[in-house]
Amino acid sequence: MVSLIQYARITKNDFWAATKLCGCLMVAVTVSAVPSFASHKTAAPAAGQQPAAKPPADTAPSLPSDPASRTATPAPVPQNTPSPSPQTSQSPVQAQNGSPILIYMPDGQLKSHTIAVYVTHNIREDQNPQLRLLRSHSVTQKEADEDVLLSPILVAPNQEWTQTENDKQIRRTGTLLLFDLGSAHVFPKAMIRVRPIVYWTEGGTLEKAIGKNDVNVGDIVAACLWTLLFTIAALALVIVLARKAKKTASGAKEPALKPVQFLTAVDGHLSLGQTQIACWTIFVGGVVLGYGLIRLEIPTIPASLLALMGASLATGGVAYFQDSQKQQAPATPNSPQLSDLVKNFTADQAQGQLSLAKAQMIFWTVLLLVLFVSKSILDGAIWDIPWALVALMGFSQIGYLAPKIAPAQ
Repeated sequence: MVSLIQYARITKNDFWAATKLCGCLMVAVTVSAVPSFASHKTAAPAAGQQPAAKPPADTAPSLPSDPASRTATPAPVPQNTPSPSPQTSQSPVQAQNGSPILIYMPDGQLKSHTIAVYVTHNIREDQNPQLRLLRSHSVTQKEADEDVLLSPILVAPNQEWTQTENDKQIRRTGTLLLFDLGSAHVFPKAMIRVRPIVYWTEGGTLEKAIGKNDVNVGDIVAACLWTLLFTIAALALVIVLARKAKKTASGAKEPALKPVQFLTAVDGHLSLGQTQIACWTIFVGGVVLGYGLIRLEIPTIPASLLALMGASLATGGVAYFQDSQKQQAPATPNSPQLSDLVKNFTADQAQGQLSLAKAQMIFWTVLLLVLFVSKSILDGAIWDIPWALVALMGFSQIGYLAPKIAPAQ
């Protein structure tokens, strides 16, 4: 019994001791937690002070104090983002206004002249522009100098020009490049067909622009020789046809006609009107043929030239008609002479009389023919004769026709 009572006392004392120990531990934990809680509280700003700035939203949160509860966050992997690179020639080249760069090389330019190439982009001389002319070789062999890059003799940016596309006049701006093709091998061909390519350096990159269509570059010397050859061949054919004798019903041959009769009047004298028609036909036809060989198309004939040709044909026709009304063919045909071109012939003046109107008409005809041929060669295009010269020629033709239209005495 005594043992049980002692055991109970010991157990009761241990219980109270354990209770007191637990209470002390709880107080200690509470006291230690108060400073930690106070450290997380934000003190209110005093009067006159600005509130503390809040940390950025993307600031990484503080890690918990327990190392076991930390989670490893992988570091961001840097990505290699390519920096913008300068424009390369593989992409379409664009002008300053964002439109594609175009090349305009007028068709039918002569190698003896300065060759003009227009680019719708401002190119400076220090960008080293160069020209390459690609040729077609359907029936010809490749020349040794075809791959040579040509440097311009003049680079002129900020230029303006007008070009024709689909029968419309289009105004464009850009750079004018002038080249010298005097050493290009074209002869004996009248022209070569090429496609222009312009290279230049911009921003450390080699740029290029290609022409839309092929164009012709002509050799005026070869074109003149081929034109002369074809003209002589055509005249020879006309002479052969004129001299061809015709057989009569009895089988005998009639006397052969003389080709000079193309230029004679009814009385057999050399006619100035007929001669003028022949001269304008040969020279104008030769120039048109020459530029047709260079451009491989019918060139544009100026309106003033058409008017001059029409006036010459009308003058010759009216003169021949009036002569046939007033004169009859003589029994013995007159022999045509060059002096007939400046003489008037009547029934009572068989030897003829000098005519100032005819001399003036010859003067203006020769002058216009020389100017027409030389200007057409030098300008690289059929010369548009000024209307003032056409009017002067018309007045001379009126003076030539006046005696023929006047009634006979």
